[in-house]
Amino acid sequence: MKISILGAGNIGGAIFNHLSQRREFELALIDPQIDKIWKSLGNTSKVKSPLLFKDLLQYTRNLKQQKIILVLAIKPKQLFPLYEEIKVSKNLSFANFVIVSVVAGISLSTLRKIFKTKNIVRAMPNTPVTTGQGITGLYFPKNLSARNKKNVLTIFELLGKTLIVNSERKLHSVTALSGSGPAYFFNFFEALLSTGKELGLSKKEVLQLVKQTAIGATALFCEAEKPVNILRENVTSKGGTTEKGLETLEQYEFAKGVLKAVLSAKDRSIELGLELNSKIQENTQK
Repeated sequence: MKISILGAGNIGGAIFNHLSQRREFELALIDPQIDKIWKSLGNTSKVKSPLLFKDLLQYTRNLKQQKIILVLAIKPKQLFPLYEEIKVSKNLSFANFVIVSVVAGISLSTLRKIFKTKNIVRAMPNTPVTTGQGITGLYFPKNLSARNKKNVLTIFELLGKTLIVNSERKLHSVTALSGSGPAYFFNFFEALLSTGKELGLSKKEVLQLVKQTAIGATALFCEAEKPVNILRENVTSKGGTTEKGLETLEQYEFAKGVLKAVLSAKDRSIELGLELNSKIQENTQK
């Protein structure tokens, strides 16, 4: 399978790192800083080196008419300059490509105007894909062939789990819950770590306790057949320390705060999407 990755940052680099361990993929990397990036990424490849390019025009000049999956792993603000780059090349066609966009908030309709093809998939991976323990929300348009769906799934299943949603709008919810989700957990871990001084524990001691508690609780949550409320109740003895701690969290409306955080993130995803799509679509009509 021929796979090209445009953008070798955190997500693009993670995709490359995992795919480069497998012999069945022929890879290409495209990034303006490719020389610098390859020095750090190159050591991770256990198979053959990918083709390296500094920009899309250099890349397409070296292409033959082959069927290729092109993963767009760039930031939303980089999409308009990319559109300008594509526009300059009159003969550039993406008819033989399946475009897989991990660009947050950019709709299929906008991407179709830029690339002039309907073979586009939207994906929303989260940062734990760098460890192979991430999850990627995927939206496949109806026109995409079963074979292309299978090929795209093969890529993201190497990075962790996948969730196929039946509506493009649901990707805003995926972004708010799993895309932003690691930061919510890290924020909670930061709060636990900050208690060390008041508890009379050293930084090393509190770090060890928080890390292993996070690992253990996550393992219980993922492996237990019991629902999460039963797991919580199993730790909570009547009149004990855990009950008192949970009562304090409830006093500060912990659950309500989490809900508001996720809904705020979803609203911001929708808002950013509208801004970016409007700007790009206006310019594609000129």
